[in-house]
Amino acid sequence: MSETPEKLSLADTEARDVDDLEPRLKAVGYELRPGKMRPSVWVFDDGETSNRHYQEEQEELYHVLSGRFVLELGEDGAEELELDAGEMTVVAPETIRQVRCVEAGEVFVVGAPNAKDDGVVVGDGE
Repeated sequence: MSETPEKLSLADTEARDVDDLEPRLKAVGYELRPGKMRPSVWVFDDGETSNRHYQEEQEELYHVLSGRFVLELGEDGAEELELDAGEMTVVAPETIRQVRCVEAGEVFVVGAPNAKDDGVVVGDGE
């Protein structure tokens, strides 16, 4: 018999500050403990951005739950992909990306495989 999966309410999950990042994190992956993926929900205020980064192994799925965002792609961020609530995209591990919030909201991000500390921040003197 298979084990009954955990259930988590996003509305009941506290957003917390992470290191020096502007967006706050709802650590759904920490709560649910999946083995093969790394899910998170990032909570952004207007104008906030994620770190410009790429992943060593993980491809990432971005699903906008609410708000409006621009995904800046490439070393200089010149390629932009606008994402509104309900829209999603997948980004390859080696693609440099940064999420910029246009209208406050939440982005559900799933990285796979589940690799801890897989992100590599670029810029800021690097």
